[in-house]
Amino acid sequence: MRRRSRLAGVVLAFLGALALASAATAHVTLAPPFVELGAPTTISFETPNERDARVTVELELTAPAGVELAAAEAPRGWRLELSDRTARWVGGRIEGETTVSFPLVVTARGAPGAEVFAARQRYDDGRRVRWRASLTVLPASNAEPPRQRLDRALVAGVVGLAVIAGSLLVLRRVRRR
Repeated sequence: MRRRSRLAGVVLAFLGALALASAATAHVTLAPPFVELGAPTTISFETPNERDARVTVELELTAPAGVELAAAEAPRGWRLELSDRTARWVGGRIEGETTVSFPLVVTARGAPGAEVFAARQRYDDGRRVRWRASLTVLPASNAEPPRQRLDRALVAGVVGLAVIAGSLLVLRRVRRR
């Protein structure tokens, strides 16, 4: 009985790995995956058609708050509809194992860090697949570097040493008992 449950676990893990591997090949990616804060940058949202028997007929992206979108030339056969934080490409087709790059001009106005776009891909049968596409916002190159706080680092070091010394004294007393 135990042997069967182990075998079933191995088979389930194998099938799960296969499912995850096939899902990992199908997604929306960004090129380049980073922008500089405040600098308008053309980003390509690269989208494959991962369903063999179907055709991608629409891609919609929603930008996170603090990220502005502006139009770039749509791929041949596609039409860009841009409103506020949403870009939608319609009228074209991604067939077979083809990948299409959908360019947009992106300007990050928030703080440096990671931002996530919500992507929705629609197929000719009406099915929609959702993806997340990550963008890294880098500090502006002309920004002043952060001030170093040597005084705070020194205080933290002294406090750390005091905690270690106190811990060693407590440990020594506990061992003697």
